[in-house]
Amino acid sequence: MVQTTTDVLIIGAGPTGTTLALELAAHNIPFRLVDKALERSDKSRALAVQSRSLEVLNRHAPVQELIDLGNCGTGGVYYIHGKQVADLDLSKVRTGDDTEFPQTLMVPQSDTEHFLDQVLVKKYSRSPEFGVEAALIKQDAEGVTVTLRKVRNNNESSEKKAATAAGQDEVETVRAKYVVGADGSHSAVRHACPSITFDGSAYPQDFILCDARLRASSLPRDRFAVCWGAGLMTVFPLKDGLVRVVASRPDHHADDEDEPVLEDFQKWFDHMAPGSGELYDPFWMARFRLHHRVASSYREGRLFLAGDAAHIHSPAGGQGMNTGSKHFPHQISRIAKEVITNGSEIVQDAANLGWKLARVLRGEKPDALLDSYSAERRPVGEKLLKSSDLMFSIAAANGWLWRLFRNLLAPWLLPFVYHDEARRNTIFRFLSQLGVRYRRSAIVGTAAGFAERGPVRGGDRAPDGVLVGSRSGDGGRQEMRLHRLLTPEKHHLLLFSGVEEEGRATGAELMRAEAQFKQRDPDAALVHMLVTGASETHLGYLDVEGALHRRFGMEKTAGYAYVRPDGYVAHIGPLSSLGEFMEWQ
Repeated sequence: MVQTTTDVLIIGAGPTGTTLALELAAHNIPFRLVDKALERSDKSRALAVQSRSLEVLNRHAPVQELIDLGNCGTGGVYYIHGKQVADLDLSKVRTGDDTEFPQTLMVPQSDTEHFLDQVLVKKYSRSPEFGVEAALIKQDAEGVTVTLRKVRNNNESSEKKAATAAGQDEVETVRAKYVVGADGSHSAVRHACPSITFDGSAYPQDFILCDARLRASSLPRDRFAVCWGAGLMTVFPLKDGLVRVVASRPDHHADDEDEPVLEDFQKWFDHMAPGSGELYDPFWMARFRLHHRVASSYREGRLFLAGDAAHIHSPAGGQGMNTGSKHFPHQISRIAKEVITNGSEIVQDAANLGWKLARVLRGEKPDALLDSYSAERRPVGEKLLKSSDLMFSIAAANGWLWRLFRNLLAPWLLPFVYHDEARRNTIFRFLSQLGVRYRRSAIVGTAAGFAERGPVRGGDRAPDGVLVGSRSGDGGRQEMRLHRLLTPEKHHLLLFSGVEEEGRATGAELMRAEAQFKQRDPDAALVHMLVTGASETHLGYLDVEGALHRRFGMEKTAGYAYVRPDGYVAHIGPLSSLGEFMEWQ
């Protein structure tokens, strides 16, 4: 039996596990990424990639390549009993240039995974290991022992089958310092954690799904369609004329044996949105059930849960989908039952955990730092589960009385909610995950007095915006974004000069602050100066109109923001409190 060692073993190479691999690779941490699937699925599966996901991935490589493969959604069209009642355009959501990616990207999960694989290979020279299953997981005080078994391929040669049957190269024992389960709702890692429960239940609705081409349609190509009547149907536009149709079947039960065919979807299409076109050339059809569950903890000793292994929820808001059906049509029968999501939540799990594992493994922080992963991420998962559960229960209710109430109320309520700018922005912040914050975390802080007047506090996502920086070589200036500076392998100290003359720091004061910080910096952080005076642009980056200063609450005073590798503010305050921060650090 082969015996190997590694620092981190990641089980599950979906979007969560592969993103975690990117995070660890950025820190040069030894890891292995394994998945029991023999190869990547070519099915579209989950679709929605939210703004925060794109920001996180853009730290490793430009995500424009991924964006080009999908559609950027700009809102939704709503039908009730075949009649259009609302056309809601979210393209006018005002983000104040706070993000480079202000809209939801609709792109097949297969394309997302291909993008992640390419970045992992091209930038970090690493890749997932497919056809490898975790058969036994046992932890102790010093590490985790995992028995890995190669999955047999029915199409392999007779010689290979004979070797496998003889036990050659079939089983491997890996000794890892930490193991992360990114292996879906039936997580082997979670099952190896006796103290962790996975509380929740299944929704009663039976759903069918179809990816097909659509012709002669009046449906918009940049917005999803929600259709209510006796049930629920949603239509998501993909690229190249493809659409995804998802429909609830209130007259079906989970134990029914019939599988969907294209005629079932066309029937729903004609009934729920008459005149919306003809479906043809189906690429993928399936039945599924939806669940909502969250793990009681994301950590047990040296075992961690991330993504669908830690939380599964309804697809409301494009946050996740569970394909837990018992039956699949022949073209997808090989796909294992799993929760599939492209949402921001799973990517943020990986970004949150990756840098913390790196700090502990390098001996820079004690193991207790890793407790903050569950402390920060589980409340987010629990809150998202509750909110998406409420939205989904309203949207997909089966009871006739509730359906009547919803169908009567929606034509009045939807325009009321969406046509108010403040409410639109609130909805966008929720769906995009840009509003996620960790203010109650034990590892973030805010300088005394700053919290009362500052819009950003310790634990908040660092806002983004446009800066003007020096162009290498010719001494010219070029526009760039702050988030492009916040690379994933380091902490970052942002020094703000201030906007108003009375509180603005001089270049000499900023340089002294930088020198003071570097004398006591245990993280070897990168320092970036943001100035508003054109005369000080030789020091760093020009915030031309002071927009970023205002977003960070630095317009009346010079200040600092210490940003973690995952893009969240670890500590923030006025420049006069820099000493307080270094004592806190």
